[in-house]
Amino acid sequence: MIKKALFCTLNSKYIHSSLAPWCLFTACRAEGVSCEIKVSEGTVNEDIKEVYDRIISEKPDFVSFSCYIWNIKKTLRLCSMLKEKGIVIALGGPEVSYCQKAVLESNPFVDFALSGEGEKTVPALLRALIAGDKTDIAGVSYRSGDSLIISQDAPIDFEKTASPYCEEYFSVLGTRIAYIESSRGCPFSCAFCLSGRCGKVRFLPLDRVKGEMLMLTANGAKTVKFVDRTFNCNANRAYEILSFIKEEYGRKIPRGVCFHFEIAADILTEELFDIIGTLPKGAVQFEVGIQSFNENTLKKINRRTDTASVEANVKRLLSFGNCHVHIDLIAGLPQEDYAGFVSGFNRAYNIGANMLQLGFLKILHGSPMCENKQEYPCTYSSEPPYEVISTPYISEKELGLLHICENELERLYNSARFPRTLSYVTRFMPSYDLFLGFGEFLLARGEKGSIPLDKYICLAYEYFSVIRGVDKIKLRDLMLLDRLSTNNSDILPSCLKLQDDRLKKLKQHLAQAVPLKKGAVRSVGILYSENAAVYCDYDKEKDPVTLQWKINRISLDRLPPFKSETPKSR
Repeated sequence: MIKKALFCTLNSKYIHSSLAPWCLFTACRAEGVSCEIKVSEGTVNEDIKEVYDRIISEKPDFVSFSCYIWNIKKTLRLCSMLKEKGIVIALGGPEVSYCQKAVLESNPFVDFALSGEGEKTVPALLRALIAGDKTDIAGVSYRSGDSLIISQDAPIDFEKTASPYCEEYFSVLGTRIAYIESSRGCPFSCAFCLSGRCGKVRFLPLDRVKGEMLMLTANGAKTVKFVDRTFNCNANRAYEILSFIKEEYGRKIPRGVCFHFEIAADILTEELFDIIGTLPKGAVQFEVGIQSFNENTLKKINRRTDTASVEANVKRLLSFGNCHVHIDLIAGLPQEDYAGFVSGFNRAYNIGANMLQLGFLKILHGSPMCENKQEYPCTYSSEPPYEVISTPYISEKELGLLHICENELERLYNSARFPRTLSYVTRFMPSYDLFLGFGEFLLARGEKGSIPLDKYICLAYEYFSVIRGVDKIKLRDLMLLDRLSTNNSDILPSCLKLQDDRLKKLKQHLAQAVPLKKGAVRSVGILYSENAAVYCDYDKEKDPVTLQWKINRISLDRLPPFKSETPKSR
């Protein structure tokens, strides 16, 4: 007898929340399921015993998990422990939907493998379990004696699904990233992706979407991510939502909230450019999946992309200066060799996006690349996240070099800590060579894994000035500017410190001429490549797009007490 059901998932980080268990929760409530229902979210970084104890403390009879590549291994270990208490176990999500038979065969502690959308399936399953009914349910696969009963997905009316946003959801959301969907499905059918398997794009009513946006922001959400696979596939609808943000920002939508959208840049319309260009700074951010600049690769994976338009349109978005833009590349795609990927990487970097993600191809259950291995030959890990190891076009060693590049791309570029430094040093070397070269330099020094920021800055200074021969004074000044504008501390790394008697007098002058707000911190420095002083007051939030604090400059030539002097290294 099922008296209490618990809908669970393990998020990749605490900052993330999950929609799936709440969609099931409100669906069961709307369907009048008679047992007690509750949601329990955790993270893959928690100790598994702590998660287990938290679930057991709820005394559930039925537990379901939403399964993804980042949590499936830990979820299965957890479920094997829970089964010892006699709990009924059901698994769903993309790591189960396309391989129900394999999940049931490999994991005897799993009672039900669910496929497709769960808003009809899960309430029906719970009602059947409560009633002791053995009737087969669409979307529910299970064991019957020595046989497996494998079921097909249950179609749902997406427009009429219950909203996941309920009082219980908001009571646990806190400061985490909130997710919202206004559509399901994708107009594209990329061979590496599952989104195209969800059928044609279906939309929720616009009034509901707008209402949910207001509910999320009214309850404290600062970052709201739309999970729509291609937000602008319907340009008129995208325009309506962006116009709503513009109209309500600073009114019903609090200032400081940011909405995140995944878009196809090559299909942006003039009307969308017009509205985006007038949005408040920091109100939106965009993620653009370029994946590859190789036309043969794009054709092979069934991705329809005008790469020239993508390049031009992303630059146009960036020119507005009011929205953060993130672009993606995927390494290991068919028909793209190492040289071709490097060329595409340099082209993508030169676009100047706020973030460039270098991802590695994953062969996901249910994707065409997984189901048609002859058409898409490659070797990949049998363990989640099923990352490609090699292809006929790129070797394992070459993919290893791309991983080295990716590490330093994240720390140097995507951290937003070194914009001026990178703008300068990339004049002397291609961007890919820079990131790979610095990564290899760190490995040669025995630096693997995390490095304290101040040490990392000094290693970068050494690499660029000594190994690459960049002008030391110019480099030091640019790294100083980057440090001051991105770190709210008045303590500098040792490589950026220079002994200069003028610095104390300069701080005294600024304290009188530009009084610091109470409780704020100020950093002051001298630039020797242009004989200027700079200071940064950390009394406001960073720029929401550049993630920088404002740098203030003073010409030392205009200040009589500060004559030019030659600094001495400490």
